[in-house]
Amino acid sequence: MAGGAHVCPFAPLPSQPAETLQPFAPASDPLARVPLYPEEASTPPTRVAVTGASGYVAGNVVARLLAAGHTVHATCRDPSNEAAVAPLMALPGAAERLKLFKADLLVEGSFDAAISGCEYVLHTASPFNMKVQLSQSRTLLIGPAVKGVENVLAAVERSPSVKRVVLTSSIAAVVLSTPEQRVPGTYEYDESSWNNTATESVIPYAYSKVQAEKRAWELCKQQSRWSLVTICPGLVLGPPVSSRTDSESISLVTRMMRGEMWPAAPWAGLNFVDVRDVAAAHTLAMSHPKAEGRYLLSSCNAMLHDLPAVVSRLYPGGRLAPPLFFLPRWLVWLVAPLAGLPRDVVQDLAARGLIAHPKPSAAAHVLASASQQR
Repeated sequence: MAGGAHVCPFAPLPSQPAETLQPFAPASDPLARVPLYPEEASTPPTRVAVTGASGYVAGNVVARLLAAGHTVHATCRDPSNEAAVAPLMALPGAAERLKLFKADLLVEGSFDAAISGCEYVLHTASPFNMKVQLSQSRTLLIGPAVKGVENVLAAVERSPSVKRVVLTSSIAAVVLSTPEQRVPGTYEYDESSWNNTATESVIPYAYSKVQAEKRAWELCKQQSRWSLVTICPGLVLGPPVSSRTDSESISLVTRMMRGEMWPAAPWAGLNFVDVRDVAAAHTLAMSHPKAEGRYLLSSCNAMLHDLPAVVSRLYPGGRLAPPLFFLPRWLVWLVAPLAGLPRDVVQDLAARGLIAHPKPSAAAHVLASASQQR
């Protein structure tokens, strides 16, 4: 898709009657909504390293790899942290084919043991914190993101078995290319687009993704043994494998469910994608012989004020209400972007106690349903 003018504004989210939604599937069955694609299922079992395996995206990636029969070398900062790794070890196939390794983005050589002997490396570990103060952006965001890429790819260089690396980047590394492209709905981006507006002091999170991905491409071009594919998803939403609450994506949902987009919401657009589709994109990029370059992931565009309205329609009579008006532009900087989810994700988070169910009378049913399906 070539960049160019696009006159249509962001379309509102479609109204989907609650009765047409698929039955609730808890995160204990992360492949229920997005089963393995034929290309995933037909890939011969091999060893795959996944960095940051206890993270939001990585948990779903590990679930797919195990379901496809692979042996997974999963890195995390503390494999002895039972709360962080227990959901991974509970996945089908984990007891036989999931191995945990201690690794740190900032420690040179710490990924060597996990990557050694692996055919593929899926590097998902990277800082994701939108609340970092500007004075700390280099220390807490940009530096760790770039250094993590360098350390992981150095380990890849030391492991001759690796033939492909898949890097989790972000659509933040793509959008806001030039000033005239900043108005939502007026420009179409493609995989050749780069965010050249972000800096260390202007949207430092986006800048960290740009710098990390560009560094990966630089290192890839210095050799010819392994190939690189990068995944650039929009705002990732959906049920996590674990019950961790430190994910920014989960935080956005919990804040929306607490009513922080009422009575006003900023006039702002976003694009988002389900975490289960993001996980599938990683495993397909890993094994598909024609996968190459960068891939943008986005299910649709929406305005922020549409999202609580969708959830309130799915739970008529609930306690979540859509915003009544828009925040003035000068107030937008005071609030963080907020987003919501369709029914199954809201039920999943409620069933695990991460959010309050928007319709209290349904909470008991949700808890019972989740318990039975686990």
